[in-house]
Amino acid sequence: MNIFGWFGSLDRIVFHLINGVWTHPTLDGVMPVVTNLHKVPWFIYGVAPAALGVWLYKGGRRALRVIVVAVIAVGVCDLLAYRVIKPWASRPRPEYAGIGARILTSQGGRLGFPSNHAANAGAAASVLSVAYPGAGVVFWSLAGLVAYSRVYCGAHYPFDVLAGLALGGLLSWLWAVLMLGGGKSAAKKKRR
Repeated sequence: MNIFGWFGSLDRIVFHLINGVWTHPTLDGVMPVVTNLHKVPWFIYGVAPAALGVWLYKGGRRALRVIVVAVIAVGVCDLLAYRVIKPWASRPRPEYAGIGARILTSQGGRLGFPSNHAANAGAAASVLSVAYPGAGVVFWSLAGLVAYSRVYCGAHYPFDVLAGLALGGLLSWLWAVLMLGGGKSAAKKKRR
């Protein structure tokens, strides 16, 4: 039995709502930028290096450690999603399923489960939330926006992005707690 069979209809219904009904011309311009921010020149050559520089300047060695932990977490989650889970699940993207998807951005291949964008965003949000718990809502909101943009742009079904967020979030949370500390013991260390 196909692992998507029992809820595939619901997944398609929600996909069509996000991708075809809950749309707006402004969002049609914004969501492709959100989903491909890692390819936008003003971001990769301007905003990202400036933000990284300020973060390293202000945060010092702690910021560097968080960056290294986040890069490893994102890399592992990306590799696991792309090389292991996608070939095993073999779920085609909406574009290749013949369901009439609106495609607003280029696809990353024929297979869509789980979403690598969502897994990477979940991994980064998880590590940053462990390192800076006070801003966790911001990090997870941004990860959720990236995930939503993938469905809006027609690249994934909702379950693809939810699975990606869960994969990246859970694996990276465990990794971040091990490498950066977290929870009650970290709070006690800070008080001392």
